Amino acid sequence: MCGIFLQYSGNTSDNNDDLFFEFDELASGHGPDIIAGKILGNEGSLLPLIADRGPNYASLKYSKEDHICWFSSVLSLREPLTKQSISVGTRFVLQYNGECYNKSIKNNDTQWIVDQLTICEDVPAVLRSLDGEFAYTIYDKHMRQVFFGRDAIGKRSLSYRWDPKDKECSIASVTGKIEGFENCVAGVIYVYDVAQNEVRADLKIRPDAFRVSNEEDRELVGLDDYVSQLYDLLKEAVQRRIDTIHPLHIENSPVSVLFSGGLDCSVIAALVCQYIKNSNQNTILELLNVGFENPRTGLMPGDVPDRILGLKSYLTLKKLFPEVTIRFLEVDVSFQDFLDHKGSIMNLIYPKQTEMDLSIAAAFYFAARGRGFIKDDSGARISYNRNGVVLFSGLGADELYGGYHKFANKSKQELVGELERQINNIHDRNLSRDDKVVASNGVEVRYPFLDEAVVEFSTGLPITYKVNKMILRKLAQERLFMSSISEEPKRAIQFGAKSAKMTKNGNKHGTDVVAE
Repeated sequence: MCGIFLQYSGNTSDNNDDLFFEFDELASGHGPDIIAGKILGNEGSLLPLIADRGPNYASLKYSKEDHICWFSSVLSLREPLTKQSISVGTRFVLQYNGECYNKSIKNNDTQWIVDQLTICEDVPAVLRSLDGEFAYTIYDKHMRQVFFGRDAIGKRSLSYRWDPKDKECSIASVTGKIEGFENCVAGVIYVYDVAQNEVRADLKIRPDAFRVSNEEDRELVGLDDYVSQLYDLLKEAVQRRIDTIHPLHIENSPVSVLFSGGLDCSVIAALVCQYIKNSNQNTILELLNVGFENPRTGLMPGDVPDRILGLKSYLTLKKLFPEVTIRFLEVDVSFQDFLDHKGSIMNLIYPKQTEMDLSIAAAFYFAARGRGFIKDDSGARISYNRNGVVLFSGLGADELYGGYHKFANKSKQELVGELERQINNIHDRNLSRDDKVVASNGVEVRYPFLDEAVVEFSTGLPITYKVNKMILRKLAQERLFMSSISEEPKRAIQFGAKSAKMTKNGNKHGTDVVAE
């Protein structure tokens, strides 16, 4: 995980000389505030937000010749630590945030991309070859063009602001409440042409949007075979996302799962446990379960539905995998703690500003922060902070397998259309917001259900299997032996953790804009 910020300003004063600052083990993004503010203006305020995403290294670089300022932060997960921004010969400057899983990558994926650019020098071709979850900027000095964008599904946040009058273009992982930024659409390769002072968006990583099959299998004759194929794909997606963590992190730090106890995250947790068991590693699994004090309902964090279900699912996993050390981390959020962080969360997720966005973002923010309690052998609660720096998420299952309640009574064609909209819009509806709040804690989230091979396979499944996530429930039941978990109904995180509707103002709706 890394933080990206790039600003081109054609009106930058020639009085600014080339600059370079770097900060090892950066604790905050304050750095050379005066110099950054002089070059970046109001956007200099974004540097602390960018720095929070990458606690291991950060640098600020300004090129007088190119009129570009780069600020990059790095969370190092694959050896060796690769400092950014990174020059590729004399032609390119790369900022890269994410993880690629191409089989030819032996060590660090950022360095592998550098090698591909050195060999090919065709930026769109290199981007189309990447298999993973990523965002990027690539400046081509020869053509005076900035390429930027997100992977085909949009698993990493990235936004841009273009001011043609002032000849200025800014690109950032997180933008705060600075007006004018818009989220990059997943899979679009944006090009800011410095000479022409224009942004083009006519290139794509994949040629077409994802299409959901309208095929039916009313007799379910192919279901068992499809379950086996889906199981194999998900198992491989989880394995690739564990294998590509720096060995030192595996040795010394757990792997974490954002864990409500529901079907989706429990499937991922079980697949992680299988991997740990079969690889004979000592890796610890942390289950991050968040609950909120809700004044409106009177519930305390330990009483919310997701805590109760989470404990039940945790005990099931312990019984299934006695060889694996599993820690159930109870993240309790008091109402006052929520109020104290509300402003910061709203600043992170901008331009999302609705009650629903806040309630979902708050749950992921505090879960990823991971400050809470585990129980010792005697049952006593002891303080415990998350140690894992890679967090797994079950996001994507509802969109792929028809998990939302609103899908229940739709006709076949209505369901096909709705599922297509869900998966093709997940970059804007969920992923930008979630990435911003999770990464602000200096961790990285990985999405096995959104592995592109899994998405391609799942969108092609017969629509008959996507009523109430039939195929995933059968997988949990027959391949992972989690019968009780497979029967649990869908519950949105904001209602399971009780981060929604926390006050007695009954007029609030999820689509309402949050009052200041």
